Amino acid sequence: MAKNELSGTVTAFRQSKFKQDSYQTIVQLASADDVGKVLGARVVWLRKDGLRLHGRVVASHGSKGAVRVRWNRGFPSQALGSQVQILP
Repeated sequence: MAKNELSGTVTAFRQSKFKQDSYQTIVQLASADDVGKVLGARVVWLRKDGLRLHGRVVASHGSKGAVRVRWNRGFPSQALGSQVQILP
């Protein structure tokens, strides 16, 4: 991993009372201080067989270091809990 590359853990889909959005997920960062630096950054999720999903950090989520990521295509539910790379 490069020096200015961060990683995070996908924790959940963005959801409301009656539906969930598979195009947006909540990603927990290692430290809450990095949230301001990663707004607008690109995000990459890599599956073991080489499939790559690309997204972008669109907003912060709460006060404990989580951000909201909007993906270019639907995020698979089996990948919840996996790691993503955040590229500045």
